[in-house]
Amino acid sequence: MPELLVVATSSAVDARDLVRSLERHLPAAGTVRSAPGLLAARRDGEGLIREDARRRGAVICVLAPGGPDLANHALLTVDAARSAGLAVAVIVVAGPGGADQRQVLREHAGCDVVELPDPQAPSGQVAGWPLAAWLAAEPLGAAGAVAPAPYAAWEEARVPDPRSAGRDAIDAALLDIVRTEGPILAGRAYRLYNRAAGGRQLTSIARAPLSSSAHRLRQQGRLVFVTPPGSAPGSDEDVLHLAGTPEVRVRELGPRALDEVPLTEAAELMRRLTAAGHARNDLPRVVLDTYGLVRMTAKAEASLARARELAEGDDHDERDDDDEHDAG
Repeated sequence: MPELLVVATSSAVDARDLVRSLERHLPAAGTVRSAPGLLAARRDGEGLIREDARRRGAVICVLAPGGPDLANHALLTVDAARSAGLAVAVIVVAGPGGADQRQVLREHAGCDVVELPDPQAPSGQVAGWPLAAWLAAEPLGAAGAVAPAPYAAWEEARVPDPRSAGRDAIDAALLDIVRTEGPILAGRAYRLYNRAAGGRQLTSIARAPLSSSAHRLRQQGRLVFVTPPGSAPGSDEDVLHLAGTPEVRVRELGPRALDEVPLTEAAELMRRLTAAGHARNDLPRVVLDTYGLVRMTAKAEASLARARELAEGDDHDERDDDDEHDAG
């Protein structure tokens, strides 16, 4: 599930009212958490909050109180987030003070900057904020580079055998998988469930109730299916994501194999690499480099060829639309 992590730059500001207001206004597909600082230690003592945020693929909302250190503290937090590959959606400036620094933030933050005059009464402001867009924010790369978002992997939990479990139990577990890892290939979602249930191979008997669950959740309006061009509807190549969330997100490879990356995601990565100046013929190798892979197997080559066809096909469609618009 997309997460907005509210990070305070100072203990002088209380984030609780803002968090409660965000929880009320955030799209149903999102969640909100708060943290005392990205470089603070986790409560369990295992590393920093920044590392935990990266593991979950959180999007950062910087909460900075107005005052003489406003720009310095806010920009340091932004830099700490981006150096870890995290997306920063917004800086919320809370309360008065630091008037001469607010324009500095807008010029150098590289994200939205909004005002919160009264941190204890935030609802009026929060209702007008573009929360859905913030949840979909992505990391910024250096000039000419592409920065995939961190991949939030589902933490395996014991689930009932899909061959004998009731509908409600399967639906809840499958929805949790998609909420965490979506957009996700249907085949990967089913395999994650099957493995958590103790299964070794995803047999057709085990797959059938999982596929039925996905279609049931779609009928309920909770899941969305995207079938890539050239794929058969209802296959393992269907891409599942929660309703109200983006259908494509460019992320790191994470625990996925290359053939578990949705075709639409790989194609979008190629489009961004092309926009960053990479030559068409270099795209398969650059994609492998981006994912931290080395070996170009025949299977990888075939998969990336399909992704390039999709990326180039979309580019042609956009040019055709522009030509028709100009002609009109």
